[in-house]
Amino acid sequence: MTMHTPKLLTPEEFASLIEVAITSPTPVIPAPHLAKLIMLGYVTETAKGPVVTGDGLIRITESE
Repeated sequence: MTMHTPKLLTPEEFASLIEVAITSPTPVIPAPHLAKLIMLGYVTETAKGPVVTGDGLIRITESE
């Protein structure tokens, strides 16, 4: 069983994660937010643009 621990995001970065989930593949978020989300494994860059990963979706649902 995998244990998921929330990695720290600012409220603005978390909002960017949600923005990617809602408006992928063309989200409008600050580049530093996108870089951090990719580094944490919450978002991946595809040929169609950034998309939220499974870990990103778990992070979103853990915060509800």
